[in-house]
Amino acid sequence: YLGFLSRFHRYSLHNTMAIWIHCPHATHVAGYRAWQKLGRQVRKGEKGIPVFAPCTQAVPDPEDKDEKIRKVIGYKTVYVFDVSQTEGKPLPEAPIVAQGDGSQLLPVMEGIAFDLGVGLEYTSMSGSHHGTSYGGRIEVDSGIDDAGRASVIIHELAHELLHKGADRMLLSARERETEAESTAYVVCAHFGLESAAPNYLALWETEPNQIVRAFQRIRDVAASLIDMIEVKFKVEEVCA
Repeated sequence: YLGFLSRFHRYSLHNTMAIWIHCPHATHVAGYRAWQKLGRQVRKGEKGIPVFAPCTQAVPDPEDKDEKIRKVIGYKTVYVFDVSQTEGKPLPEAPIVAQGDGSQLLPVMEGIAFDLGVGLEYTSMSGSHHGTSYGGRIEVDSGIDDAGRASVIIHELAHELLHKGADRMLLSARERETEAESTAYVVCAHFGLESAAPNYLALWETEPNQIVRAFQRIRDVAASLIDMIEVKFKVEEVCA
């Protein structure tokens, strides 16, 4: 999915406005040949959306005369097409919650939330938003499956454990999400769920060094949650 997105350009403000003016419902745009490479074909009769593309020329590198660099010398009009103007292979979907069998892990996570004194409520959510931490209470999307619910509870409990009081204010939203989702990744992977953390963190444009800086905090909370989960599983085995 990320490889797919990487084939689309980052458009300038002017090009974004041009796309909006010519095709206000546009979601994903690409050139004629780019769509063909993705297994889709622009439908006959569709009109392209005009945008500016840079024209470059190889010139000597001012810091190394033996090397060449590409310099923008002007712009030309090219045409792109929205996905709604094409047909063919479906676009890939990116999961942002874990996948797998969460039927055993989910009730355990619900119990751990209770043990930690964190209120848990399932509620309908829209779009890609699946959970919220309020400090002492979390909400989880009722529309996702057991694996998704379990992973979201882990993510939100990580917020509850990592980002109380001053920590919530000292860290940026990106840093908080990096820590919570990285923690969820460790816990989900430990119990065999296929985590969607790489997609989630990519949407936040999280840099590797940000994860490295938070390693100790991530490790401590992930280890604590894993221990709590394993204790719950052992208790269930004894009761069974």
